[in-house]
Amino acid sequence: MINKVKRSVLYNIEPVGIGTKNVESLTSYIMRVSYEHNLNVGDLISKLVVPSIGIKYLIRSSKFGGNRFYEGAKTINGYMDNSINLVNVMEELTTRNDLSSITLLKWKDYIPLRKLFKESLSWCPECLRYMNNNEQRVYFPLLWYLKVVTVCIEHKYFLTDKCHTCGSKIDILRRKMIVGYCPYCLNSLEVDFNRKTPNAQELKWQTYVTKNLEDLLINKLPIDFRKRIRGQLNLSKEELFEGSISKFSNYLGFSKSTVHSWINGDNFPSLVNLLIICFKLNKNISDLQLSCFSTDTNIFKVDHHIERSYKKTIRNPLNNEVIVGKLEELLNRQPPTSMYQVAREIGHDRRVLYKKYPQQCKNISRNYSDYLKTKSQQRIKSLKVEIDYAFNSLKKENIYPSRRKIETFVNKNGLLRERALQDYWKMLLIKNGFGDNSVRGSLFHDE
Repeated sequence: MINKVKRSVLYNIEPVGIGTKNVESLTSYIMRVSYEHNLNVGDLISKLVVPSIGIKYLIRSSKFGGNRFYEGAKTINGYMDNSINLVNVMEELTTRNDLSSITLLKWKDYIPLRKLFKESLSWCPECLRYMNNNEQRVYFPLLWYLKVVTVCIEHKYFLTDKCHTCGSKIDILRRKMIVGYCPYCLNSLEVDFNRKTPNAQELKWQTYVTKNLEDLLINKLPIDFRKRIRGQLNLSKEELFEGSISKFSNYLGFSKSTVHSWINGDNFPSLVNLLIICFKLNKNISDLQLSCFSTDTNIFKVDHHIERSYKKTIRNPLNNEVIVGKLEELLNRQPPTSMYQVAREIGHDRRVLYKKYPQQCKNISRNYSDYLKTKSQQRIKSLKVEIDYAFNSLKKENIYPSRRKIETFVNKNGLLRERALQDYWKMLLIKNGFGDNSVRGSLFHDE
């Protein structure tokens, strides 16, 4: 009996570094898979990934040239639904079963999403150069996408976040991305003559951060992870600060209400805050998971100012009058703009704006959606005129107006793969007498 082997749609490419501290990210893997197939990331996403995910708003956005998939790319390497859907689709297309290992899926229900990911790409030029020079696979490690990671411990340089050639910040994932190259100017990211080195305190803090994150990436978190952390925080408060929440919170550098909510379980520290807490207590995160945790009375003898090298996010308070005015102004902008761009201009998260100003945001989103539809319709109309002209010109020269002949005439390869244009071409064939049984086969194939 012959064993039937399931064939993959895409090459079964192995991710880099699974089970190690330098594990590849999912976004990096998508770039490499696209490159190996000689495709743009945009083609892979629009032609295979989005249709396989099957979510209507993504399909609609992809069809009309929108950026909904890419706007949510910041969390692709995490554990949200977009990450889970993408992992499932890519595993189906490649017949792999380990792609969840190149995301933070194991952190789901344990580490909050707050302050977890960077808004744009950052990288170590020295690492990329080393990979390239040693004929290794060039990739972006998952560690580089975490907001708290700002230094490459291996080469002792701050990570770079702008292309040295064109000065552009690079989004987490875009249509024409290639690992190791700027998608805007196509120059190598291995070059950076303005590299900055951390001082001793910054390097010590980042070394501590990296060591703890490596443990979290490699090891599985216990089911009661959050409960254990809360218990150890409470124990530290009782044994080191005489049970005083005021003294404990003052030592940690957080408000009393914040620390109280962590101990009571009403909230849980973000990753960076958890690292600051552990550093202040002279412990690693892995120590706080132990059932036999013991406090360290030497914490008051250690310099704990290192973590301040990490820039805390400064909250931008909502100015209701200003924001409403700006939203009204953007609602009337021509051409209309997306809510993603609106959020960037106003300087507040899109989810916050939707929550506080739902009607204005919905109106802006509707305007932009209508604009994309109109733009798409105008494009189709314009292309139909070109197809008409090509069709009639070929017919006058007694040349059968096949798909390839028309695409060559208008100098647009793949033009008639688009359903609306393909249907229009077939309608022209039938209307001009090419639709009888003797030539019906040519409706679907080139000569």
